[in-house]
Amino acid sequence: SSIVSRGKEVQDKVAKQTKPTFANTIAPLARFENDHGADSCIATFLQNVSTDKSVRDASSEAEQQLSSFRIESMMREDVYRSVRSVLDNKTEMGALEPEDRRLVQKMEEEYRRNGLALSQEQRKQLGEIRMRLSELSIKFSRSINEKDGRILFTRQELDGLSEDYFDGRPTEIEDGIEKFVVTTKYPDLVPVMQMAKHEKTRKRLMVVSESRCPENIELLEEAVRLRVQAAQLLGYKTHAEFVLEQNMAKTPQKVLDFEHDLREKLDVLADKEIKEIEALKMADKKDVGEPYDGLFSWDFRYYSNMVKERKHKVSDEEIRQYFPMKQVTRGVLDIYQNMLGLRFNKVENAPVWHPDVEMYEIWESKNDSQFVGHFYLDLYPREGKYNHACVNPIRAGFARSDGTREYPVAVMLANFPKPTSNAPALLTHDDALTLLHEFGHVFHHICAETKWSHFQLDS
Repeated sequence: SSIVSRGKEVQDKVAKQTKPTFANTIAPLARFENDHGADSCIATFLQNVSTDKSVRDASSEAEQQLSSFRIESMMREDVYRSVRSVLDNKTEMGALEPEDRRLVQKMEEEYRRNGLALSQEQRKQLGEIRMRLSELSIKFSRSINEKDGRILFTRQELDGLSEDYFDGRPTEIEDGIEKFVVTTKYPDLVPVMQMAKHEKTRKRLMVVSESRCPENIELLEEAVRLRVQAAQLLGYKTHAEFVLEQNMAKTPQKVLDFEHDLREKLDVLADKEIKEIEALKMADKKDVGEPYDGLFSWDFRYYSNMVKERKHKVSDEEIRQYFPMKQVTRGVLDIYQNMLGLRFNKVENAPVWHPDVEMYEIWESKNDSQFVGHFYLDLYPREGKYNHACVNPIRAGFARSDGTREYPVAVMLANFPKPTSNAPALLTHDDALTLLHEFGHVFHHICAETKWSHFQLDS
């Protein structure tokens, strides 16, 4: 691709520097990231949202090519030598602005953590492992996105679900009986696990959901083995040790100590709550003359919800009536506008990848001439779309060479219940929290003002 060929040109030029400086070594690498980061993000993003399978396939292939290029780039010893030379030049480093100095430090660290301190044979082995891990990750994610489970239930088997669950729901005839189509997407799955009275219904749907993509088992097992091999090549005992070195916890032991301390404090409460749940299931089994056979994963949402309703007089179904999607979205946007001093304008007839998608402009509220960026909302499920909730940076904000600013763009993906012709989309309290949480990621990306995109997209 043109991105790869241009990147190699920049790296080749950097590698040939006889007197590496920030200006002739670090800045060209960072400017390449500035100039081509958005192209890479868009090319790989489409696999998560396009309604056209051929586009999703092409996007996955693009991600594979770009990932391979990134891995090869981080294994270039000649480029690393130039970067390291800048870091070791105390006079050069001392004269840099703080963000530029941090950029040099982060670049050198990334090269080193990708094996540039290893022997040539070890670097080759690490590169092969990283390439394979990239392939496994893309295959794994693609399988999850493409393969939703589906199952047919009668109305009686779905006893306990509210009427709006069936509004607009497709049906099929099976053995002469009309049945409702239920998928493993969140808006279908969660209400069944939470409210369906029949244990067999909950069990059947959970089995379908949890047994999707059996081909991913081998991919995951191989990835775990390769991660350990890569970490040990770099001198770490485990993959966790390698990853945590850059995080606040620093070591696996600190994480384990934190989790064990938390568990000791919560076990007493958990045991009490489990006994409450068990008592409810025992009573249900007694009512139908069946022996109690234990608590299972398909029981917890249902009986936890029952405890909430009976003990605390809280009904998720009633609460949903107070959280219509349109009003909640407007309310959350108002919170962020007021808190961050921003103004959001919905763009009418915007160029989007699906009719459900909305696009917004962001402006400073106290300065109408100060543009900030754009964000998109893609909130409802559809075939082939990413299955969970996340925020994808599409373009980073950064300072252009001419002194003007490149403005950031982000996309929120979610799978909330979709409105029907008869009723608005209603959110659970958890859905509303998810929306609020994901908007936090949107504005973290949008509101960051950095000179280099390196500190926005992945930092």
